[in-house]
Amino acid sequence: MPSLEALLAISDVVSLHTPLSPETKHMMNAETLAQMKPGSVLINTGRGGCVDLAALTDALMSGHVAAAGLDVLEAEPPAAASALMAAWRADGSPIRDRLIVTPHAAFYSPSSLIDLRSKSAATALNYLLTGDSRDCANRDFLDLAKAGARAAAARA
Repeated sequence: MPSLEALLAISDVVSLHTPLSPETKHMMNAETLAQMKPGSVLINTGRGGCVDLAALTDALMSGHVAAAGLDVLEAEPPAAASALMAAWRADGSPIRDRLIVTPHAAFYSPSSLIDLRSKSAATALNYLLTGDSRDCANRDFLDLAKAGARAAAARA
């Protein structure tokens, strides 16, 4: 897609799986939620701060966003007084059956626990056999030559 706006305009379901960074903080806000296809669904399993909950509350209440599933929130557990939680709990709430909030545990299932254990064991075994890990996020910090160059640059 050429842009997030173009993607939002045609998507029936938008599912976030992104880390939280300055670029992704409240990436789903009043403007981007308004760009979503009317009647679409927002799912967030990435990081809570990626969704502006006040804007999501408005989008759900208006019906522009048909439903939302949130496994992560900016504050966990959510404050009882938050607008989203208050709107969801209110008698006759229009979002009562259109919002699912899980306790940051949507991954949990018997099969996910098996996958977690077997993939972790396979990753550890591969590292022990080869000395390399495909999952190493800070590989350059483990490279002695690069570490030495960084240290030299820091001393300069």
